[in-house]
Amino acid sequence: MISGIYAEHTHLLRSTLAEHGWPGYRLVGEQGSKAAWQIATHCGDGALQARALELLGRAVRQQDADPQHYALLDDRLCLYRNEPQRYGTLYIPTASGDLTIYRVRDPQRLDDRRHAVGLEPHAEYAQRLRADVLPLDVTAPSG
Repeated sequence: MISGIYAEHTHLLRSTLAEHGWPGYRLVGEQGSKAAWQIATHCGDGALQARALELLGRAVRQQDADPQHYALLDDRLCLYRNEPQRYGTLYIPTASGDLTIYRVRDPQRLDDRRHAVGLEPHAEYAQRLRADVLPLDVTAPSG
């Protein structure tokens, strides 16, 4: 059931991107644009994510979409491609139950890139993320 819904949403996003470009604020409002970003982020289709990122970037430059959504989708696509992320939004669990940041491109400039899209400094983000999700249960499920 849920996979069918994801497939429907992914198809709708693909059609929307082809027909209208990124569904930005002027076309679908803030909530609609956020919904499109969520679909793009979780669709699991690297080609669709790449196209969405390109169009989202254009919309951001026209102040028609959220630059933070761009950063988050960009990092997700980097993970999909096994490339270092640019904005440091993705962490992976460790065997000890902690989190570690997924590889970052040019870490010395990470906070500059984060600031440019309105994200908080990385140290603050990491602290907040750990407070929100730790401790992780890394034991295998029984049964």
